[in-house]
Formats: sequence, C-alpha cells, structure tokens
Amino acid sequence: MGQYQETVLLVDDDDVVLESTLKVLEQEGLGRCLKASTGMAALAAAEETDLDLVLLDLGLPDLSGDEVLTRLRSSHPEVPVVIVTALVDVEMAVRCMALGAYDYVVKGGDPGRLVASSRRALESRRKDVEIASIRERMLSVDLKNPEHFAALVTVSERMRVLFRFIEAVARSDEPILLQGETGTGKELFAHAVHKASGTRGPFVASNLGGLDDFMVSDTLFGHVKGAYTGADDARKGLISSAAGGTLFLDEIGDLSPVSQVKLLRFLENREYYPLGSDVARKSDARIVAATNHRLEEAVEAGRFRRDLLYRLSTYGVQIPPLRERPEDIPLLCAHFQRSLAPEQPIAQLTSGAMALLRQYPFPGNVRELRGILLRGMAVAEGQTIDKSIVESLVKPALQTQDSGSQPEVPPYSAQLPTIRQAIENLVSEAMARTKGHQTLAANLLGITPQALSKRLKKRGEDSQL
Repeated sequence: MGQYQETVLLVDDDDVVLESTLKVLEQEGLGRCLKASTGMAALAAAEETDLDLVLLDLGLPDLSGDEVLTRLRSSHPEVPVVIVTALVDVEMAVRCMALGAYDYVVKGGDPGRLVASSRRALESRRKDVEIASIRERMLSVDLKNPEHFAALVTVSERMRVLFRFIEAVARSDEPILLQGETGTGKELFAHAVHKASGTRGPFVASNLGGLDDFMVSDTLFGHVKGAYTGADDARKGLISSAAGGTLFLDEIGDLSPVSQVKLLRFLENREYYPLGSDVARKSDARIVAATNHRLEEAVEAGRFRRDLLYRLSTYGVQIPPLRERPEDIPLLCAHFQRSLAPEQPIAQLTSGAMALLRQYPFPGNVRELRGILLRGMAVAEGQTIDKSIVESLVKPALQTQDSGSQPEVPPYSAQLPTIRQAIENLVSEAMARTKGHQTLAANLLGITPQALSKRLKKRGEDSQL
C-alpha cells in the first residue's frame, strides 16, 4: 500500500501531440510521463528506466512503429504497449495486436478513450507486478515478520502456508476474504493482515450479523446531524473511523440483498454517502471480510451476489478447521491453560485425554477447545485432567450431534426468574463449579475477573443491608 509512482513513456515525433498528451495524462494523475520522439530514443528509455506503460505512435522518422513494438515486446514483455496513431487501418491494428500490443487507439479522437485504455493497461501492469511479488514471497520458507502471527498458535504447515500468503498480499489495497467455520480464528487472521499491511491507521471491526439495512448503512457510512428523527449529532461511521487502516467486516454472508448492493458500490468506487448527505466521501481503508458461510453455495442458491463475491475475494483465505490440524491441539491446550489461569499450576492432560481430544471433531473449533479446557480445569481443581473428565465434557456434544437435537433448555418453574435473579443464579453456579476460583468462574461466565469481583463485592454489600 505504498506511494509508488508509475512511469509512462510517450513516443511521437510531433511535439504538439506529445505536449497535449502529456498534459491530459498528468491531469488524470496517470503517473510520471517521459517523452521520446524517435524509435531509438524509445528503446533507449526502456533500457534506462523501469517503465509501466508505453504509448507508441506508428509513424516515427527512424524506425517503423511495428518494429519498435516488436523489439519492446522482446526485451520488456512485462510492459504494456498501447498503439496511438492517426492511421485508421484495421489491418494494421490487427497486426499490432498480434505482435503483442495491449490496445490500439486512433489519435485525435476522444481523449477519454486514450485515458481509459491507459488506465486499464496500468492496472494490468500493476496486477502483474503484484502477482510476481506474491509468487516470490510465497516461495520463501520463512516468514519475514512472524510476530504478526503470534496470536495464532499453531505448528500446522497448512496454517504456515496461509501466513506466508497473507504476508505476501497484505500490502495490497485489494480486499481479503476470510472463510472458515465458527471458532477458527477469523478475527485473529484479520488482525494479522492489519499488522502485516504496515498501515498506520487503526483496526476497526464490525459484526454485520443480525443488522438490518438501515443499521448496516448507519454503522458503516454514518450520518449527518438531522439525517433522521433522533439523529441529534453527526456520526462518522466505521469506514471513516478506519481511515488509513483496516476495516474488518465479520459475518458478511448475513447481509441482505439491499445491503449487498450498497457494499458492492462502496468497494467498486471507494466512495460512500453518510445518511442524510449528498456529498460523497472517499475511503482508503483496507477491507477484510469474513464469513462462516460457504459463499459459493449461497451464490448458487441466490442468497449472495456473485459480483460482490468476486469483488471481496480478490485474495481468498480458507482457514482449516481444528479437526484437520490435530497436531495443534497439544500446543493450544498449553496456551489456553496458561492464559485462563496464569497464577495456577497447569493441570496436566493424560495421554488418554489428549488422544480423545485429537479424535474429537470439534464442531466449534478452537473456541470449543478453549471451553472444554476451561471446564476441565474447573473439574480437575489443578490436578490431572484424565480421559474420564474429557469424556464427560465432550459426550453431551457428541450426543447432540448424533441426535441432531437442539441444546437442552434449562428447566424453569411456571414463574420465570427476573434477569437479575437469573444472573445471580449463574454467578452462584459458576462459583460453585470452580470451588470459588474467580478467574475460572469469570471465564465460564464470559466476563472479566474484574467484572465478577465487582459483582461479588456488590452482592456482599447488599447482603449487609
């Protein structure tokens, strides 16, 4: 995502044409322009300078245009050449294209035609450079910056291949689509993309699941003051918040057809309109999207736009489920045990317990493994986690998978508890299961130890009233 300035060589023996063409291209921001008035000068410039595009007139005083084209394509096949000539000659156009010209534009016509052709040629060149760079970096065995992937605990070679791919494409401006089952670590991958991209802007995340069309627009694009009833203040939106950084769009497969169209327009033009505004705003945020849906199947079923899928998946990453990389399970177990209860000695898993974990299919993937370890540590009370403990934890999940039934609903009497009573009951149950260990209890409840401590302290104060 650098600021490399592309170089365009204009070749024409007419100084007036050279100057007018140069002015048009510079006004359009099409890179740095060089000039040559002869075929030999053009060939010399190609040897002395790294060119990204050549605009070549056929009527040169020293060499024929097709000879210059042939020699350029031979010595620098990576550089696109657009023929620009006053001759309206179909046979010549066909010959030039056969010799490898990128396009053929008639001189003196609509300047927009030349600009459009130049843009396409430069974009093609840009893609070729990017692909060559990716190929070179992918062949590298070692990661240049392994610290970018430190949060993804793995010894799997499949995961290492993905890391190398991300490191290779991270600096591109194109979107990245992360696909994988629930719990495979898609947001951790998105953070890794952000770190590897070298951008100085922030990482901004948004979960689009469950949002209606209005909330998607308001969340991403923001609104101006007075845009709708209740919009007492302006909201800049997450796209604006991610300026110069990375915007992570999770649950992209849940977008409605209307929201898909809005997102597609944004991705194509990198422009958006805050709600209530008719002034377009530009965005330079890198887009990383994620989904646990199989978008190809959703496209075939008519639930997801094919053009949006193509636009999102310039670079696609398919994250393997945990059951396809069982070699990571021992490492992940040790990692989670250290992070869940850092002040406690690690409860060792017996060989039988570890073997059972390696055979378990983990429909919830890494997130499910973390939950199993958390409950196992609470049951083991700092001692050994044996096979029987692991069996007791995975058996209900296996039974649910076999029966296809929904998770059991906690039994209630005819009188439902209040929200406050339900929370108090959950806190009491978590503390009982963990024998009063607040860190483990907080993890069971999905809250921070500080939040649990505060709730317990308030409970104690209330009991003294």
